[in-house]
Amino acid sequence: MKRTSLAQMEATIASFKSSGLTQREFCEQQQLKLPTFSYWYRKVSTGSQSSFLGFTEVSAPAVSSGLEVVFPNGVIVRGIRDLSLLAQLTKW
Repeated sequence: MKRTSLAQMEATIASFKSSGLTQREFCEQQQLKLPTFSYWYRKVSTGSQSSFLGFTEVSAPAVSSGLEVVFPNGVIVRGIRDLSLLAQLTKW
């Protein structure tokens, strides 16, 4: 695939998502290079999530089984009942 616009790749990625195929299968059918497609897939997917990055203030109800925090590196901390502990975790 020669130089393509962001709009073209967004359309291609939308087509991929509705295809039910793996990236490899989709690229073979569309005659795309897998590394190029993967790059664009990450770029388009990241761009649509950029407004959701960062922290949001939360408050726990009076009775709670605890909060769960999922860090970007995949570490999950469950059962947080004390919001001050959450503040300590985010300052690491």
